[in-house]
Amino acid sequence: MAGFVKVFTSILTSTIWGESHATVRVWIALLASADAEGIVEGSVPGFARVANVTIPEMEQALEVLTAPDIHSRTKDHEGRRVEAFAGGWRILNHTKYRETATAQEGSRAPYMREWRRRQREKAFREDGEPGSEG
Repeated sequence: MAGFVKVFTSILTSTIWGESHATVRVWIALLASADAEGIVEGSVPGFARVANVTIPEMEQALEVLTAPDIHSRTKDHEGRRVEAFAGGWRILNHTKYRETATAQEGSRAPYMREWRRRQREKAFREDGEPGSEG
């Protein structure tokens, strides 16, 4: 699993939010499981376990997520969110939203990564490990 995904508050006013609880659950699980290219590998029964839904709920969710959505704010792919391929699914607008999330982070993200790295090094030195002074 990829580990982290930014979920925008706009999901609350999206058409997906009006779908069944199982469909929303599958959608969030797909987002959280996608790799850097928006690929999610798995089978319907296997991913149903990941999303904690039944197999029929998983199948219904995939029907919704792969179907056109005339009310979608994103008109790319006729509003479809997912496409199936042999071995899993691809989140269709993954790159667009990933770039939006990165842009919203601004230049602060690299600063914070460096700050956390320095904090880890400082803690390591204070524990009397190699690299500590005194």
